[in-house]
Amino acid sequence: MDIDAGHFTLGCAYLDGLSYRHVDVNGGNAVELDLTDNLRGPAGSMHGGLVTMLVDVAGAFCIARATERPVATASTSIQYLAAARVGPIRATAKVLRVSETLGVADVQLVDLGKDSRLIAVAHVTCRLLPGESFVRTTS
Repeated sequence: MDIDAGHFTLGCAYLDGLSYRHVDVNGGNAVELDLTDNLRGPAGSMHGGLVTMLVDVAGAFCIARATERPVATASTSIQYLAAARVGPIRATAKVLRVSETLGVADVQLVDLGKDSRLIAVAHVTCRLLPGESFVRTTS
C-alpha cells in the first residue's frame, strides 16, 4: 500500500483493478468499493473475502497513516452482521492503540446504498515495520 504524496492503492494489481476510492470521513480514513455484479456471490451479495479485504486495507492504511510507518497485518477479527447488497460499501477505520511494535484499528463497514446499513465490524492488528522494510512496487 503506497500512501506517499496522496497515492493510495489496495496493495496489488488485481485489487487495484476494482472500482474503489479513498475518502476522508469526519477526520477518519475510509475506503469505498463499488459493488458490481462480478463481485457478488451466488446469493447476490458481496463475497465475504472482499469484506475481509476492505477490512484489511482500511485498518492497515489507517495505522500506516497515523504512524507514518509501513505496516504488515498481523491479525483480523471480523463479525459479519448483514449482507452487502447495494453499494458502494464503505470501510471506515479509526486507530484504537499504537505501541512501539503494533497498531490496532477499529473498522466498520456499511452499505451506503442501503441507508448505511452496518454489515461488519472488525479489529485489525498491524505490526509496525522499520522504514527500510518498505518495498515500493511499480505499476
